[in-house]
Amino acid sequence: MSILVSRGATDECQVHPAGSLYGTGGGAEEPAAVYPGIAERFGLYVVVANHVGPAGEWTGCGRSALWAPGGALLALAQADARMSMVVTAEVG
Repeated sequence: MSILVSRGATDECQVHPAGSLYGTGGGAEEPAAVYPGIAERFGLYVVVANHVGPAGEWTGCGRSALWAPGGALLALAQADARMSMVVTAEVG
């Protein structure tokens, strides 16, 4: 993934969209461990859109979120873990 993110940063992109399906049973911890570092390392906003609820044999854990360059979670831009919702945020 870092090649794609690095290329985006080199091309002066401001946002890295990371669509995913993180499941219950530890899935919420993975993006919280990975994406702040990407935001910090490459100076990009990182947006994770994640499904909540059943999806075939998976159950999405929700928690769609947005991290700012520098790695801080934008507190008003994180979805719930139990119900579908739309999260919006204005970026740089």
